[in-house]
Parts: sequence; structure tokens; C-alpha cells
Amino acid sequence: MGDTGAAFVAIPQIPPRNKTWFKQGKWVHYAKIAFERYFLYKMKTGNSELFYEKAMLKALGIERIKKD
Repeated sequence: MGDTGAAFVAIPQIPPRNKTWFKQGKWVHYAKIAFERYFLYKMKTGNSELFYEKAMLKALGIERIKKD
């Protein structure tokens, strides 16, 4: 998408979805670059899920999918 990007959030991830959110713009492109660098840092250091990630996702109302 060049200098722009698109962000999409679906809750729950598997249909039927109760909430969806879609935005586009230049800020999404920069957010994607920042997330990629953060993700690679996490993988290099071996941290899979940090406490502030859990807190932020909980504040947004996003929960992990549970295995049966």
C-alpha cells in the first residue's frame, strides 16, 4: 500500500464476529514497522508474552483463544 496501510481488528477472531474495527492511513504503516521491530526483539530475547501486553489486550477487551 505504499506509504499507507490498513489495520483490521476482529473480536472474536473466528466468525461470527461481534466487533470489527478498520482504519487506514500513514500512521498504520509506521505502527506496522514499530510492531515488526518489537516482535523481532521479543523473539530474539525469548519473551513470548509480557505483562504489559496482557494488560493492554485486557483493557481492549481482547482475550486469547482457549484450547479445548
